[in-house]
Amino acid sequence: MRRLLLALMLALGLAMPARAALTEAELAEAGLNPPAGAALPLDLPLRDETGRPATPADVLGGRPAVLVLADYTCETLCGTALGLAASALVETGLRPGVDYSFLVLGIDARDGPEQAAAMKATYLGSFPEVMRAARFLTGPKAVLDRAQAAIGYRAEPDLASDRYAHPLAAIVLTPAGTLSRVLPGLALEPVALAGAMRDAASAGGGGLVEIGVRLLCYGLDPARGIYNAVVKRGLAMGTAATAILLGIAALLLARRGRRA
Repeated sequence: MRRLLLALMLALGLAMPARAALTEAELAEAGLNPPAGAALPLDLPLRDETGRPATPADVLGGRPAVLVLADYTCETLCGTALGLAASALVETGLRPGVDYSFLVLGIDARDGPEQAAAMKATYLGSFPEVMRAARFLTGPKAVLDRAQAAIGYRAEPDLASDRYAHPLAAIVLTPAGTLSRVLPGLALEPVALAGAMRDAASAGGGGLVEIGVRLLCYGLDPARGIYNAVVKRGLAMGTAATAILLGIAALLLARRGRRA
């Protein structure tokens, strides 16, 4: 039922209309291209969702980690990606805070602990164990820029609509902060994630393995003012999937009611 609800969130997110102001050239600047030996700096001076100072070293605590970069005020797919990551982590059977850490890093320096805490509560509330172990970090622009540059992450701001075009990815880190795997944020499989976490824990995964991350959390072809072909397919699928999932959800709820 939990994965059904997450799939419904995804379908609704894909079906949500939005306006765009970025050009094709600007959209092309957004991406994730880790350099050789890419690693998240462990000494970044950040604050978590409670406002307490925290560094990536504090959060990792000698454990491998899943890193997700998100816009804490995003109204598109960031929240869905976080929910999918949490669901996949639960299904790996690994113990949060023991076998791994879950690190979320904001991409907008204007967002502070209040926005981070709100997103954490909204999208991880259904996963209490993961939620307790997760840390949502914020920081000044210079610090966030340093983090993104170190791992080859590029978010392109759309100032007109106060949002970002940015990659949707789940990044697996070794205990030392080195990138070990890059997995697609909206197609995260528990088995693949568990294997990536085991490799990262041993720090013997043989170097970065990148699985193509092409989907941006933005989703429009602004140069023509229309949805591009990829997003059009996603919207069509999302609309159909929404109707199907709503029907399935209603059926399941009806069955539960009869059993009660």
